[in-house]
Amino acid sequence: MNDVTSWIGLLAGCLTTASFFPQARKTWQSRSAEDFSWPYLLLFGVGIVMWDIYGILRHDLAITVANTVTILLISIIIVTKARYPKSPI
Repeated sequence: MNDVTSWIGLLAGCLTTASFFPQARKTWQSRSAEDFSWPYLLLFGVGIVMWDIYGILRHDLAITVANTVTILLISIIIVTKARYPKSPI
């Protein structure tokens, strides 16, 4: 893993995945995901799963780790949206 390309990929994956943490946290705490549409969540979720499969097939650690974590974060939003269809406020 001394390859500069691998380190750039890992850093890029960390940054883009980290951008989802605040949104997942806010969604979890507020128990509201009304601002997310089901079509968006479906398309984004399937896309992330496909990127994860791609990373696994290519044995690319950066792609695999970043997308696995993003799947977990988007799952929090999906579960919240399904469990609390209307805002509690």
